[in-house]
Amino acid sequence: MQENILHELVESVQDIPDSPVTGSVCGRYMVGIKGQKAGLATRIGHKGPYPAPLTTEGLPDTLHGMVRLLTAPEKELPHPEARVFGIAALNALLPIPDGVEESKGQDMIVKHAIGQRVVVVGHFPFVEKIGQKNGGFASFHTLELVPRPGDLSTDYAEDMIPRAGFVAITGTTLLNGTLAGLLEFCRPSTHVMLLGPSVPFSPILLDMGLSSLAGCEITNAELAFAGIKKGLPFKDIAGTRSIIWKES
Repeated sequence: MQENILHELVESVQDIPDSPVTGSVCGRYMVGIKGQKAGLATRIGHKGPYPAPLTTEGLPDTLHGMVRLLTAPEKELPHPEARVFGIAALNALLPIPDGVEESKGQDMIVKHAIGQRVVVVGHFPFVEKIGQKNGGFASFHTLELVPRPGDLSTDYAEDMIPRAGFVAITGTTLLNGTLAGLLEFCRPSTHVMLLGPSVPFSPILLDMGLSSLAGCEITNAELAFAGIKKGLPFKDIAGTRSIIWKES
């Protein structure tokens, strides 16, 4: 199913006019791609102290070409992290939907998940603040591929997610191949959010069982790309706004 998700995302933008890549940036945590508008994505291999240098050398020079990296065979990719540029290009192509709210994903968790069992897949900067200091949840657990103190391993996903009433999943699961499997653990009644700057605002994802998409819009590409180039994490990058799109 993971391959199906990526294939459908790629196919869904084929009717959107293509654009040459007019700008790009690679930082420690993020990448950015610019065409008619700009898009961001989070690197999935950035947690070590010295992440491998990243470049757009050898990558396609159009947004559609970059998006197609998402479904290209591994052996045809110019380098192991090439697909992160595909997500950024996808976000540069997709329009911001009507009806989005200007809000952060963590604010929605606090507002709508009180009294419920909450599972967050991915260690976001907010998890300590709202998970350990807020007593309003029935339970709050963070699952991580590389657990930090207080986290659980994603090996617990099959046990924890089916019991949760609210599940927030990092958008990087689109790249690391785990999103489809995680969605299979979710009950139909569970609110499932895809969260983070990599999240594409595509109706395809809502059709696949996600309840809300919590990502970002770039409002000033120059400011955002400058922050990425400095190696800042997303929470410290200017020129963006956090938005949420929910199923109707």
